[in-house]
Amino acid sequence: MKKTKEGLLFALSAYLLWGVISLFWKQLSGVNAYNALSYRVLWTVVTMLLYMLISGRTRLYSRYLREMMADKRLFWTMVMAGFLIALNWLTYIYAVGHGQATEASLGYYVMPLVSVVLALIFLKESLSRWMVYAVCLAGAGVCILVANTGKIPQITILLAFSFAFYGLLKKNVRLPSDLAMLVEAAVIAPLAIVYLVFFSKESLSDYSLRENLLLAASGIVTSLPLLLFAEGVKRAPLNLIGFIQYINPTMQLLIAVLVFNETIGRGELLGFALIWLAVFLFVIGQLIVFKTKKA
Repeated sequence: MKKTKEGLLFALSAYLLWGVISLFWKQLSGVNAYNALSYRVLWTVVTMLLYMLISGRTRLYSRYLREMMADKRLFWTMVMAGFLIALNWLTYIYAVGHGQATEASLGYYVMPLVSVVLALIFLKESLSRWMVYAVCLAGAGVCILVANTGKIPQITILLAFSFAFYGLLKKNVRLPSDLAMLVEAAVIAPLAIVYLVFFSKESLSDYSLRENLLLAASGIVTSLPLLLFAEGVKRAPLNLIGFIQYINPTMQLLIAVLVFNETIGRGELLGFALIWLAVFLFVIGQLIVFKTKKA
């Protein structure tokens, strides 16, 4: 029980940090999204290298890296995971910097439902009645958003699907989470360097000292919640941790409306309401499954 409580505390800390991360990226809205992503990738590599050196487990990490390089399937899985998480990061940075934090929060509401559908298609997992209702309602909510806004909610869909596919790829990856994060960032790092050197119209000298310090801190901002989440998953059952995952998008939505002064139109509100109802049914279904297994 003590181990489970510790795990839930670690996971809660991660979700709270992810919930307020939009406040951090809003401070960098003056930085081009591609530049912000590139520096985030590079500083994540630096942060994780320092973390691994301090941890004193370099031999263990070296062994895992050799195993990964020898396993072509694992290697290409990590490459694809790197590109998917980079797409997710870029989309989120762009959304917050361009007044679309509401759509971004909605993406993380929808993501677990997308994961359920992907598990059904690729892993041949079955859906409970509650899950079917939730997926149908979420789909109806997205259709209403499209009908009322006249456009597909691209931010929502990109965030939901990029992270859901990322999770699907990582399902059977047997690498420590900290090493996996380093590998994923390192996959994108060469492209980030090429972009910054040859294509970027901005350089670090174009940014203020404050912006440069925030960019340097982006490695810690990226790494810390993910490491906390990894520690939580090790200690507490994933189904328990799943019940508190909606703290993250709820906090993001509140910040978008109350702090960034973004508005939700009546037509959009109906679509959002259906998606929130879908999330409610999803959580209820998870609780029923959990109680059934416990019994």
